[in-house]
Amino acid sequence: MNRNLYGIMIKYPEPGRVKTRLAKDLGSEEAAEIYRRVTEQIMKNTAPAGQDYRRAVFYDPPERQEDFRSWFEHEELVPQQGNDVGQRMDNAIRQLLSLGAEKAVLTGTDIPGLNSTIITQAFAALDNADIVIGPAEDGGYYLIGMKEPHGELFRDIPWSTVQVYEQTLRAIEDGKLRCQSLITLSDLDIVSDYRRLLLKGLA
Repeated sequence: MNRNLYGIMIKYPEPGRVKTRLAKDLGSEEAAEIYRRVTEQIMKNTAPAGQDYRRAVFYDPPERQEDFRSWFEHEELVPQQGNDVGQRMDNAIRQLLSLGAEKAVLTGTDIPGLNSTIITQAFAALDNADIVIGPAEDGGYYLIGMKEPHGELFRDIPWSTVQVYEQTLRAIEDGKLRCQSLITLSDLDIVSDYRRLLLKGLA
């Protein structure tokens, strides 16, 4: 059994419920379609290479289970649980560990540059660290991984602000945990992000 478990958090691409900042410029239908395309590309790019890790999809909303099963028919599906993004991430990490993971790595689907090489590097980093984290250019982070639950890293964080990564690092330091950071990547939130991705051929 593979002890490296990778969780990816995915929302169903329903107009008005995904990429709301992008929708302000492009409209909710187009924003949802962009989200769907980018999510499918990330799923392809992060597919397990060989036996390096196993992947599970943490999906939302729970009542869309059959839609997700049609969308990603061969994936392991787990409903997201929690009232905010911090609770959902904490619960996802705990669920990965409860499934038998020795190392658990979690990402979302907002980073078009994400790929299996980065996921594999994250698991390798945990050989010599308690926490691995991938910073995003907007001040957040796109990946976090650990070998045991650390719920304190998901509490009292000002989500969706430029302070997320900095305050998470502070919580890691306060807990005297060893941390390794990965490369910084850009995410997809606003129309300028999308245009940049188009130029790079990533969207």
